[in-house]
Amino acid sequence: SPNFFEKRKIKKSIDIFKKALEIVPEHFPSLFFIGKLYQRLGKYEDSLSYFEKALIYEHNNHTLPQEASLVAMHLNNTEKALEYSLEAVRRKPDNIGVLGNHSMNLLIFGKDEEALLFIDKALSIDPSDKINIRIKKKIEDVISRNAIRPTFKDSIG
Repeated sequence: SPNFFEKRKIKKSIDIFKKALEIVPEHFPSLFFIGKLYQRLGKYEDSLSYFEKALIYEHNNHTLPQEASLVAMHLNNTEKALEYSLEAVRRKPDNIGVLGNHSMNLLIFGKDEEALLFIDKALSIDPSDKINIRIKKKIEDVISRNAIRPTFKDSIG
């Protein structure tokens, strides 16, 4: 959590980016960074709103829907979290991090078999990736009932 001075800087930065949007309303970087700044402040609804505006104008950047998915998870919005993590996969289908994130979202929301498909794809690209190996083990443990289904807080903690 940002301290008092960091919060002041963040709020000032938001104001500057909003001034840029007055000049160019569809400026993707300004929309994205306002979303990131609100995310840093823990203002997830505001953050998601700016990410969603940015998604209207930017159709290639995979980080944007990935961040929108993360914020939707914070808001417990299952539908949007899965929609945006799948969009990140669509934009960067061979990115093992994006595939792993989507797999975890699917697992958290009870779509175990689908989670297994995505993590297998990630591991087919890089079989030695330690994070995705752990994700696959978690998926298999949940499927075999050797572990309880993780929550979003479990996945970030």
